[in-house]
Amino acid sequence: MRFINRKYKDSVFTDLFGSDRDGKKNFLDLYNALSGSDYKLEDVTMERKVIEQSLYKTYNNDVSWMIDGRLVVLVEHQSTVNNNMPFRCLEYVTRIYETIVPIDRRYAQKVYKIPNPDFYVVYVGKDSMPCEQELRLSDAFYEKDSSRLDLVVKVKNCTDPKLLPIAKNCAILEEYCRFIEIVESTYSRRFPRSSFKKAIEKAVSEGILSDYLSRKTREVTNMLCAKYDYKMDIAVKQEEAFEDGMEKGLKKGIAQNAVENAKNALALNLPVEQVSQITGLPIEEVLRLQTESHGR
Repeated sequence: MRFINRKYKDSVFTDLFGSDRDGKKNFLDLYNALSGSDYKLEDVTMERKVIEQSLYKTYNNDVSWMIDGRLVVLVEHQSTVNNNMPFRCLEYVTRIYETIVPIDRRYAQKVYKIPNPDFYVVYVGKDSMPCEQELRLSDAFYEKDSSRLDLVVKVKNCTDPKLLPIAKNCAILEEYCRFIEIVESTYSRRFPRSSFKKAIEKAVSEGILSDYLSRKTREVTNMLCAKYDYKMDIAVKQEEAFEDGMEKGLKKGIAQNAVENAKNALALNLPVEQVSQITGLPIEEVLRLQTESHGR
């Protein structure tokens, strides 16, 4: 059973390794490179798994396939990897299992077998990252113990020279990483759509994802626009939050300063009305401060 939420937009990664006509082959090639396995497309049974709950709010950056009874979840990152990814993957895989296990079988005495999961984060960003690392759900628990509940996400830095064989063993990943570099280098905040078209033209001319980009020029342009709109929205919200915090802090500082000035003026026995005029505090507030000072 497939649940698709059309409000979410696919990223190029999700489309290339999932929805596209060659998505199945591309995904299998990438999984082989990441896991060291040697699955052949003609020898395996594969089924795409799509659910409503994306790991991101605005666009899908994840893709999942069942490969011979194994559930593989790949998530792409172009910025710093989120350390809460194990918990988010737990939510994600639970939703997938809900589509696999029939409701009536969940209460049966006989065990209903479910596929073994594999979780990977494919990092293709520019930040300094370890060559490989594992993120564990158990690291988020209050107490470090041998908990029986755990989920491991393997993070692969596919732009690290030490992991270059991963890209070399997966031509589609190598081309995808190169395409992302071209997009980043040609991106124009003022003219985003035209810069994306320019990036696509450059990639095709260099033989990078040429078949895919030639077939889906408009779709890829729209996907890139959606992604960069999301990134811009996050950046603007962060900037607004910072400015709001600065403004609140400034107002708080001014208010505290006015109170201290009022206390000093009252200590000099200045009239309440005059203290109010000097500090800008309401007369009621000055009277309250005066009462407090007399009570000490």
